[in-house]
Amino acid sequence: MNIGFLLLSDHSEAVNGKLYLTGGGWNVLRLPQLPHDWSFHIGLGIDVAWHETNSPHELAVTIQDPDGVELGEGLTANFETGRPPGMPQGQEQRLVMSIAATATFSTPGPHAAVVQVNGEELGRARFYLMEGSADDEVGLG
Repeated sequence: MNIGFLLLSDHSEAVNGKLYLTGGGWNVLRLPQLPHDWSFHIGLGIDVAWHETNSPHELAVTIQDPDGVELGEGLTANFETGRPPGMPQGQEQRLVMSIAATATFSTPGPHAAVVQVNGEELGRARFYLMEGSADDEVGLG
């Protein structure tokens, strides 16, 4: 099993195997002050190998702070991807999903959205958390 894609966005929706997102692909999050509650979405595509279809799997998605501490409750879910009629033998299936996330951020620095399946880390979307407005950085505030 592999990650096909993992994107952070302001909003996303998964519909009929496609991901629709707004404000996607960011890797810097600037909040006015810390601690701060923030909501965002995680767009995720998991490529399920032929031999892993028709079997149950456990997905876990967490947000981690610079020390690797999980923020909030995270998400755990079970999934099973089948083989549609006519699918060529050996072809992988892509499972596309959008996950709404909310976390209370208290520490600036590197953070990550981490994806695990069956206890194995498949990928992480890293982002850098900054405190203050963009105007503060350039001395305009």
